[in-house]
Amino acid sequence: MGYQWSKDICLPSAILSGVLSIIHPPLYNAGHLAMQCLTDWATGHDPGMLVALENWSTVVTNISLIVNQSTPLHRDPHSQADWYDMLVSVGNYDDCALDIPSLGIQVLYNPGTVVAFSGRLFRHGVNEVDGARCCLAYYMRDNIHHWLRVPRPLHRVTPDNVHNALVKH
Repeated sequence: MGYQWSKDICLPSAILSGVLSIIHPPLYNAGHLAMQCLTDWATGHDPGMLVALENWSTVVTNISLIVNQSTPLHRDPHSQADWYDMLVSVGNYDDCALDIPSLGIQVLYNPGTVVAFSGRLFRHGVNEVDGARCCLAYYMRDNIHHWLRVPRPLHRVTPDNVHNALVKH
């Protein structure tokens, strides 16, 4: 069942990796290297993982699926402050907002919305909605990069940098 799911999201996942290559090239490169190292490791140690990686078309190490849940304000502790998470919202619902209070913004979070930001640096949350809503959270786990000995990509992101970029546009 998991193999079919990864096949079904192959194209959207590859597109999101392309987006990451534009918005955060060092993180994309580190993710690409991590997937190569993981494939090399699986070749000698875990044939089941190797089969799963055949359909893993993204450079991120993790995808979480959140279904019909509000999420209270939180930070994601297993990443790095200068790494981006990409949140993809799908379903059939109305009146959803992604709240990022430290930036003073609420993003309209309609079906089909993709938002990329540092889930570790910025507290964020989503309100409860009526209807069917799924969030696919694409992200990197620092412990996996560490285990694979993939160097951390350098990319300085601060709240002031993000705020200034948003104000300019």
